[in-house]
Amino acid sequence: MTHDEKKYPSPDEFKPERFLHKDGSLTSDTMPLGFGWGRRICVGRHLADAAVWIAITSFLATFSVHKALDEDGKEIPVIPKFSTGVAVHPETFPCRIVPRFQDASVERLTQLTGLGPSVNITTCLETNGDSTVAE
Repeated sequence: MTHDEKKYPSPDEFKPERFLHKDGSLTSDTMPLGFGWGRRICVGRHLADAAVWIAITSFLATFSVHKALDEDGKEIPVIPKFSTGVAVHPETFPCRIVPRFQDASVERLTQLTGLGPSVNITTCLETNGDSTVAE
């Protein structure tokens, strides 16, 4: 459904602007794939959408995501790869996750994201080679 080239030209390309009007406001294009249709549609779909929106925007307000660097400090290009099967998802790819608040402690960064103990920020930062976070 989301690969319909009539509705989404170049469906395999990451183009978030396709969901924006020229003035920058969001289009009303919603695709309730996981929520069902008709009278059996999920009653919690709005709560689920809001929770995901808050989690993503909180994370992006707290961290910036960059391409990974090679040994020479040059950016490694991201080559999109996806799993196959019923539930298709992006495969793991290298990236750098850098805190926007360099003097913030790990505890403070956890509070800012609002994700709580479900995400281990220390492990995430160590995995990405960032040692700029205050302990």
